[in-house]
Amino acid sequence: MSENPFIKARSRLWAPVNKKLKSVPMWALAIGSFGFAGLSPVSSGTVGSAVAAIIYFYVIPLQHLGVLAAACIVVLIIGTIATDVIELKMGEHDPSVVVIDEVLGQWIALFTWTYTGQFTYVIIAFFAFRFFDIIKLYPASIFEKRQGGSSVMLDDAVAGVYANLTAHLLMYVISLSR
Repeated sequence: MSENPFIKARSRLWAPVNKKLKSVPMWALAIGSFGFAGLSPVSSGTVGSAVAAIIYFYVIPLQHLGVLAAACIVVLIIGTIATDVIELKMGEHDPSVVVIDEVLGQWIALFTWTYTGQFTYVIIAFFAFRFFDIIKLYPASIFEKRQGGSSVMLDDAVAGVYANLTAHLLMYVISLSR
């Protein structure tokens, strides 16, 4: 029987505070939760993705392909390390406070040479990424089942690729209708 992909997306608003969170080093928590956005009591993954999209939209240098690619590589490396530490300290795989993986996936979804900085593209890429992040299409589903920070990061990277392709396709369709 397959695990319900919407279970992880539950709100922590009514959930008890995880006491193991206090054992996580502050540097790992700051990185893994992307500046503590992952501590949102409601839809932490969506909050992390939204913060990443907003930063992309307003921090103009991030819209340059080389800068965005470098940022993705840095986020992948430090996110993997921080997530490994958080998983170890909390004793659970892919805890909901970790949203650095959503940042990586969202920025991959926003990688474009055609629609750079366009608000419509950012919105479409955001919703496409959230969709693919939740449903975990193959091969993202393989990474989702594996332990460790790299698997946490890579399943969202795959979702980001799917979202990127979808956003480009939808933008192309929109341009045809004008």
